[in-house]
Amino acid sequence: MSRNLRRPLATLALLAAAVAAGSCGRKSFAPCGKKLVVIGIDGMDPKLLREYIAQKAMPNFQRLAEEGTFVELGTSEPPQSPVAWSNFITGMDPGGHGVFDFLHRDPKTYEPYSSTVKTATDPPLSFRLPGEKQFSLPPASEPVRQGRAFWDDLADRGVRAAIYKIPAAYPLQKSDQFTLSDMGTPDLHGGIDGIYAYYTSGVPENLSRFDDFGNFHSYLSFVEHQASALLFGPPSPFDLPKPGHPTTRALSTTRKFTVYRDPRDPVVHIEIEEGDSCTLKEGEWSPWLGCDFVLGPYACHPFDWLHLDNRMHGMVKFYLQQAHPEIKLYCSAVNIDPAAPCMPISTPDDSAVEDVCEKTGRFYTAGLAEETKGLEDGTLSDGEFISQCDDVTGERMKMLDYALENFDDGLLFFYFSTIDLRCHMMWRHIDPKHPSHDKELAARFAGSIKDAYVTMDEALGKVRDRIGKDTPLIVLSDHGFSTFTRRVNLNFWLHEQGWLAVEANAQAGYDAKLADEKKGGERAKGEWSLAQGGGLDRTKTKAYAVGFNGLYLNLKDREAGGIVEKAERDRLLEEIRTKLLALRDDEAHGGRQVVLRVDRREEVYHGAQRENAPDLIVGYAAGYGASDTTALGKLVKSTRARVVEDNKNLWSGNHLMAPEVVPGVFLTNRKIAPKDPQLYDVTATLLSFFGAPVPAEMRGKSLFGN
Repeated sequence: MSRNLRRPLATLALLAAAVAAGSCGRKSFAPCGKKLVVIGIDGMDPKLLREYIAQKAMPNFQRLAEEGTFVELGTSEPPQSPVAWSNFITGMDPGGHGVFDFLHRDPKTYEPYSSTVKTATDPPLSFRLPGEKQFSLPPASEPVRQGRAFWDDLADRGVRAAIYKIPAAYPLQKSDQFTLSDMGTPDLHGGIDGIYAYYTSGVPENLSRFDDFGNFHSYLSFVEHQASALLFGPPSPFDLPKPGHPTTRALSTTRKFTVYRDPRDPVVHIEIEEGDSCTLKEGEWSPWLGCDFVLGPYACHPFDWLHLDNRMHGMVKFYLQQAHPEIKLYCSAVNIDPAAPCMPISTPDDSAVEDVCEKTGRFYTAGLAEETKGLEDGTLSDGEFISQCDDVTGERMKMLDYALENFDDGLLFFYFSTIDLRCHMMWRHIDPKHPSHDKELAARFAGSIKDAYVTMDEALGKVRDRIGKDTPLIVLSDHGFSTFTRRVNLNFWLHEQGWLAVEANAQAGYDAKLADEKKGGERAKGEWSLAQGGGLDRTKTKAYAVGFNGLYLNLKDREAGGIVEKAERDRLLEEIRTKLLALRDDEAHGGRQVVLRVDRREEVYHGAQRENAPDLIVGYAAGYGASDTTALGKLVKSTRARVVEDNKNLWSGNHLMAPEVVPGVFLTNRKIAPKDPQLYDVTATLLSFFGAPVPAEMRGKSLFGN
């Protein structure tokens, strides 16, 4: 995903999302006398795993495969992490749980929104306060995923479950079980995968990569080796927007910090006002530093006499790239502090995560934890990104120790993310044909993906040593991986085919730019969307794409400006499918098939949410995937625009393709008969193992045969 896909959620969506969660009274579970351990490793690929096993680099995985079973695991359609993990959590396909993509679209506005949580478009209640202040309630919000989590089915059976860092489960629903959220958990800005900051005493070369709505840059002006700056926290519900100022920064709460630089040595000391401090050397990550942000409307909170906490507790990590002659200081997104969470990131209550934090230390709470944006923007180098990934994994290994020490009955699920993010960013180093491949960098970092696999082998060894041979063990991944060399501008293709129309005024403006370009002016370029005033003509558009694999018809009585009659739907879908399957790359790229499969939602989805799904699910061939502008529902048109173009981004590995291209892995220390297990079969297996009934709406069957 590009940085445009990482804009913060609506102003107070991070607060609103928490409303759906809550705490239950702690339930006491009697021992059930059975144990089962499941290790989820995001993005582990069967081809790479077999390759590294053959190289004798994965002895614990090799032993597990030889003693039990190692088969490919059918992923979701499409094979996207929130979709796949939702399959696992609910035992249903997207037609049941309602998560179809990283991004969904609102048929009333055509705007994309996160598949984690949907925020109401109606403005929230707000009113003025004295002193140029206001009070705004957070917008109404609700989780997108439907269906019951399997751990709650186990709770009904009296079986204890401990679910560590479960992705695609935020906002957490009320539960008696211990759960700790991961992917989808926001930072304190409301971003779903972190908004970093960069502090320098000079002008960074990549200054254009920063803005007031995403990652931001700030200057440090030193006086006698001392400089101060601000950390930006969550939006304030009390401050009025200031004319002429970007809304995101103007409304953010702040916390001052001071940097003391040694005049000679490459060392700095950092102190956060009313928070923590640390001393850093060049090339070193700080520990987590606590920083609180006051949400009260005035200097003295009006309810202080009630001893109410008017602060949101956050934490950051700094990385000192350079101290002299110019200082370069990287700062992570402001994470929710697990020592004092300001919104629910665990169940049954806050004390659950606070106990983990007390025993293991603070840890990344924002998903995604790995700092991919810093590398994409050129703020972090490959080596610095890898060091940060190792930092995340190091924290997770400490948490694994805690989880194993506290596990003696029921189900234990534990999740690792680092292979997925490492593959997304480092794949260019193992694919010499990738447009972003650099021989010198590859010589240094081609082994970084293998290193992540080896670390997972060490984790598996730790698990097996702790639980013994008799405890059933499952290792699974949600999907595999492939190279991502060519990106597809699906809305541009729809425009070329005559199914997506540009408004007359927008087209006239583009034509004027084109005429100017011919006279020596700048390159003509137009960017349009179906959102209000976005430049695409709803009255003539019949089909459009939003998300990484979804294609929608502009259907009458469904979309706000729908024109396609229901009677025309079947014919139009078949026409689009036929042409997509016939799409070929240019001769310079071998004339390869671009789209491997196209499925209608009614062919692959089951359940009450199916009608909300895209009309077509586009399954790209290996090496191909949707462009970021496609995912955002936009059309970019220029003299250099192409339907299929090189992916020159550092985000070079991917899995947003046809499911058969990127299956996951399934390993267990038991011999099983099924040859084609699916993610939702694992869910049925967990329930059946503990004697819990498999609900009728679930799609899977037990792989253990019980």
